[in-house]
Amino acid sequence: MKKLPIIATILLTLNSCGQKTTLDDKYSNLDKFGKTISKLHDSLGKKYNIKDYGFDVECIYGQADLTKLVREMLDLGEFKYKFVSDGQDKSKQQYYSIYQIIDKSYEFRTSSVGDYVDLETVFPSLQQIVKDNKPEYEYNYSNMDGGQIAFLIFAKTTELVQAVDEGYPCSLESGRWQWDKEWKWGVYSDIILEKIPDFADLKRKYYQTLKELYDEGFNVPNLTINRIYIDDIFKDKSVDIVIDGGPGTTSANDIIGHKVRCFWEGWGVLLAYTLVTRYNGKPTLYDKELNTTTTLRQQEYVTKAKTAFGR
Repeated sequence: MKKLPIIATILLTLNSCGQKTTLDDKYSNLDKFGKTISKLHDSLGKKYNIKDYGFDVECIYGQADLTKLVREMLDLGEFKYKFVSDGQDKSKQQYYSIYQIIDKSYEFRTSSVGDYVDLETVFPSLQQIVKDNKPEYEYNYSNMDGGQIAFLIFAKTTELVQAVDEGYPCSLESGRWQWDKEWKWGVYSDIILEKIPDFADLKRKYYQTLKELYDEGFNVPNLTINRIYIDDIFKDKSVDIVIDGGPGTTSANDIIGHKVRCFWEGWGVLLAYTLVTRYNGKPTLYDKELNTTTTLRQQEYVTKAKTAFGR
């Protein structure tokens, strides 16, 4: 998993041909990725009436800050509420804020240590409010990169699903693996190829492979092709696979000559499976813990991957 870098200055370097390049060149694919995700966020958000609220996650300096943040979150969903109280629970080192909607009270909490808002303790209360009052809607987050700015969204669930299917950057349950853990941690799939595939062609075949496996009943995510992004995002000789716009790269798979070293999580194993079945790739397993390699026949790899996918 790679973290998106923040570029503060432009530096001049020399490439292998002796020509000057800049960090603008080095990060051009990253810039393209960011612009694509931002455009999808804006255009599809407008098309499907997705409301968003961007806030700095470093915003908690006292109990009033939590109260203000929650108020703005509730305003996003157009909930009619009454503020009850806020305060500090010193025994748990938390700030709390209580709001009432109709005849039910909802409590929000975050740590009073540091200035980050604890979204894991705030979000469940938002979810409960929606469930109780507008069950056809949901709160979620856009995956558009805002640095330390988070983008809370509020949308009708059916419309959000349609938007994500068209490429809106938001993680849904349908994009998560039911990984059966048959694949040992730390075991890469090294796939040797005649040549590294064109990424546009690889994306099409990667999606076709995923769909076929899903239709056959395997426990793989059910996606549209618009939910998949494949590129060498950081220009470091890698096949980066991003699902639903992030966050970060979902799977980073190193290109080593004519070999792709595929990661051991679901998206990486699916990449290896695609390279074996669609590009006649020759598979070898590399166990980084034991520092051993095991050569498999193509059908052996296919069987092993399907066992890991599970039904």
